[in-house]
Amino acid sequence: MDLYLMTLAAFALMAATGLAQTNSRRVVIEVASIRPSDPATCGEYPIIDDRGDRYDMRCVRTKYLIQIAFGVRDFQIAGGPAWIESTQYDIAAKVESSPNESGVPEKKINELTDEERQAKGDRVRAMLQSLLAERFQMRVHHETKQLPVYLLVVAKGGPRLKINTNSSGDSGGLRPGPGLLAGNQIGVPFLSQTLSQIVGRPILDRTGLNGKYDFELKWTPDQSSANGPLGGSAPPLTAADPDRPNIFTALQEQLGLKLDSGKGPVEVIVLDDIGKPSAN
Repeated sequence: MDLYLMTLAAFALMAATGLAQTNSRRVVIEVASIRPSDPATCGEYPIIDDRGDRYDMRCVRTKYLIQIAFGVRDFQIAGGPAWIESTQYDIAAKVESSPNESGVPEKKINELTDEERQAKGDRVRAMLQSLLAERFQMRVHHETKQLPVYLLVVAKGGPRLKINTNSSGDSGGLRPGPGLLAGNQIGVPFLSQTLSQIVGRPILDRTGLNGKYDFELKWTPDQSSANGPLGGSAPPLTAADPDRPNIFTALQEQLGLKLDSGKGPVEVIVLDDIGKPSAN
């Protein structure tokens, strides 16, 4: 799978429930190897391989681990030393037991039901919280702050989303690209989570739309802002059409949705303490 798509798949898990509280029942990690990555082998995005009871990650930054562990975005993490955003690690971890006892091959992200994605996301987050606490000696607390946000509302003329009538129970998927976001059987809350990474600000869903939708959104990326699923610009898979509108205009014209500026409560993770893990 393309690195960008792998990263977006991981983001799909972390976006399943929003901010996750510190896990009181930690996943037992049998063994974990953590080594500094070779910068020459790393691209813009990490590689994450989830095998149920084993997690292999390459070129991953600590701040990204915290994002997934607590279901937050970059701008919801406060404090911490500069190295959590720069130093990359190769991590191999094995947990106590696999959640898949049946021997059936693991499903792809877009084949999971909402309940399966929830359970899988919960397990990934619990594992990473344990890893960060044990090997990075991380301590955090939660706060709610009033911050600048965007309110996602229905634009004048109504929504232009196509209702998906598939009753299979699959949670659907996203196809990303530079200036492109195509969704299949996607709920608006998940769409708003993804859009928040593109515009670099929390988005509160005020649309009242509860269905699953198919859509295709095309715009000209603003290289000065976050355009990837976890911040930063999207990888240059293909050139985006410079004649497309910006993300705000495209959202209104193509999906019938609008982003209004405002302020609102945003949950944040505050890093009280964190240290570099010893290599092993």
